Amino acid sequence: MGGAEAIPQGVATSLPADLAGIARRWLSTQCGMISQARSATLFLHGDSPGTLLTVCQWPDGAEAPDATPELATVLAEGEPDQLGLGDGSTRLLKAIPGIPAAAALHLVFDVSTNDPRHLKIIGKLLDWGAESLAYILQQPAGADGGVLSDVFPLVAVCLDQSDFQALTTTLVTELAQRFDCQRASIGIRQRRQTEVVALSHSARIKQDANLLRSISLAMDEAVDQDRVLNFAGHGAVEGGLDYAHAALARETGDGCILTLPFSYHGDALGAITLERPVATPFEPHSIEVLERVLAVLAPVMLLMRQEEMGILPRLFHSVRRGTLALLGPSRYKLKLAVLSLLLLGLFLGIARGDWRVTADAVIEGRVQRTIAAPIDGFIQSAEARAGDLVEAGELLGTLDDSDLKLERLKWSTLRQQMVSESREAVAQRNRAEVTIIAARIEQADAELKLLDEQLARTRITAPFAGVVIEGDLSQRLGTPVSRGDALFKLAPLADYRVVLLVNERDIAPVEVGQKGGLLLASMPDQRLAIHIERITSVSTAEDGSNLFRVEASLTEASAGLRPGMEGVGKIHLGEASLGWIWSRELLAWLRLKTWTWWR
Repeated sequence: MGGAEAIPQGVATSLPADLAGIARRWLSTQCGMISQARSATLFLHGDSPGTLLTVCQWPDGAEAPDATPELATVLAEGEPDQLGLGDGSTRLLKAIPGIPAAAALHLVFDVSTNDPRHLKIIGKLLDWGAESLAYILQQPAGADGGVLSDVFPLVAVCLDQSDFQALTTTLVTELAQRFDCQRASIGIRQRRQTEVVALSHSARIKQDANLLRSISLAMDEAVDQDRVLNFAGHGAVEGGLDYAHAALARETGDGCILTLPFSYHGDALGAITLERPVATPFEPHSIEVLERVLAVLAPVMLLMRQEEMGILPRLFHSVRRGTLALLGPSRYKLKLAVLSLLLLGLFLGIARGDWRVTADAVIEGRVQRTIAAPIDGFIQSAEARAGDLVEAGELLGTLDDSDLKLERLKWSTLRQQMVSESREAVAQRNRAEVTIIAARIEQADAELKLLDEQLARTRITAPFAGVVIEGDLSQRLGTPVSRGDALFKLAPLADYRVVLLVNERDIAPVEVGQKGGLLLASMPDQRLAIHIERITSVSTAEDGSNLFRVEASLTEASAGLRPGMEGVGKIHLGEASLGWIWSRELLAWLRLKTWTWWR
């Protein structure tokens, strides 16, 4: 790397001859504005790729960052613009364009903070300063060095101010002193009018409404024509209108009035007005210095003013800038994007579609019969299980009947014995004994009839043709069951209903009689039509949502349907605009939150 302030061959001819001096004064001023500044260095790319030359550094004698090829590559690529140094400090990288592009300067700025808010403010300050230095460096190679020497001290004094009012007051005061003016004033454009915000040698604007109005009109005259107006007091401004300037000259008694408008990125920001006696008109050199000062300070004043604005003025300013950018002659991508959004909004507002409520659905049998254990006993066999198709009277399973058979044999033997005893009593003509034995025989007959009934019930059969939707006794063989225990659940094959679980946010417009569609997970290629029959008034909580049970019937049954099948159902509620359909949930959420926060 070459020594400090070295300039590579072939580049120096396109930059100001006193590049090192200008850069040193600029860097000193820039670092003095930032309290967290640790060190700063301005680099220039050398003739060989990957080499850097040091133009100047701050503070004097500080150790400059190593001009390694890696740093040269980072500066050339421009990414990233922030590098953490690991000790709570941050290195900021800024490019300052030159003419030609190969002569671009690169600022390496080390600050003792890594707070994002502080880095944002420091970045803006560096951007302002970079624009001012870039403006000076981009002047033609033969530019008057005297102009630059007059511009830079004035800019440095203004950049040393901390807020907008201090900057503008300092600017007009310095202009009045340096250019021997009786009065200097600066105005800012607001709502197509220029408002005077600072007068020279005064921290507060005097309440002279007539004078301020005359100065404001003169500024408006220059801003509206977008040109410098130099009223010399003895003739009209060449090629422009000067009625307001002439009126101001008559009112104040000053013969020479100079007004220079200033702008930023094509937006008129305001103007400055300088007043001199008629004997000392403004010379071209002074006008050139003022133009360059305003070109450097215009973006600084704009950004400072925006920082001090309240929320509503800043919002208005942003909307205004966006509107001007949209309606201006450039920004074609922005225009195309806004036009696309407008067309999309218009389409969503005009186009109409089906308003439907979507809900999870499950198929159920309209009639579901539970088959319970008829007696206490033990499971002996299982002939059917869940999912099996059965016919009416088909055996589903059996209970162990050995105890019942033994009990029946007991009562059958006892009855035969009592019949023999009855015959003997008849032979002996013992009427009382015959009557008693006859009652016992009737008791035995009743017990036998009950046992026969219980034996018949040990065979569990299907009451109708259908499908077993619950029950599998094959895993419970030999286990005891009590009378009334559920063993099987059957549903008919040809009679189903659809149960829709509708979220509470969608239940209000759902009514009995509405139609819809159903798509099952097992039959995704077949859409089934449904008809709403019943809406329950009780909700159930599931997965953090309240769901209402809505029952619907199938318009046409399908041979492949089975109870328990699940899918997605949609209830048709009518037609509405696509924009409202797609945004209704968001709008409902916003209404609810607004009610919660504001009421």
